[in-house]
Parts: sequence; C-alpha cells; structure tokens
Amino acid sequence: MRTTSVSVDASVPIHVVPANDPSLLAAVALAGIVSGLLVLLGMSAYARRRSRSYLLVVLALATLLARSGVAVLTIGGFMSYDVHHFLEHGLDFVMAGLVLAAVYYARGVERAAEVGDR
Repeated sequence: MRTTSVSVDASVPIHVVPANDPSLLAAVALAGIVSGLLVLLGMSAYARRRSRSYLLVVLALATLLARSGVAVLTIGGFMSYDVHHFLEHGLDFVMAGLVLAAVYYARGVERAAEVGDR
C-alpha cells in the first residue's frame, strides 16, 4: 500500500495518497460521474444550438472527464505519477484554451451580428 509522503523527494509528489483509500476512490468516482453528466448536458445543448462556441465548451467539459480517467489509470497503477502530473496540467491548459476560444468565438459572432443588423 502506498502512503502519504511529506518528504522533499522529487521523485514522489507530496499529494500522493494510498491508492486504495476509500475517500479517494469515492471522490474520483463522483468526479467521473458528474463530469460525464456535464458532458452529456453540454452535448444536448450543442445539439440544439449547433454553434462552434457550444462545441468548444463541450470539449472543455470533456477535459474534466479525461482528468478522472487519468486519476483512474494512476490509481490502478497503469500510469506513473510523473505522467499523471504532466497530463493533469496539460488538460488544465487545454481546458482553459477551449473556454477562452469559446468566449472569443462567441463574442466575434455577436459583433458580426451587430454589424449585420445596422
């Protein structure tokens, strides 16, 4: 069983907890379920609107689901902590970029519609 480490050893992240900790498993399961529901809700909104900004938001929500997948793979021992950490921050970066792109695109469409209305 892996245990929490508070050492400054660079090879083991400080936030490592036991892989079979029930609270960790519950949190990852809950995050996966809620993330999946958010993706489904986003997909239904995209199906109604069919706009690029909605698609970008759905993809941003999908990164939350992907983060849960990364956690499951790490807990299961299929992914190292270094890869886990890299993917966590990579998915954060992708999510932020997708949200910014959605806002930028939506604002650009609004401006174009305002110019067309004049």
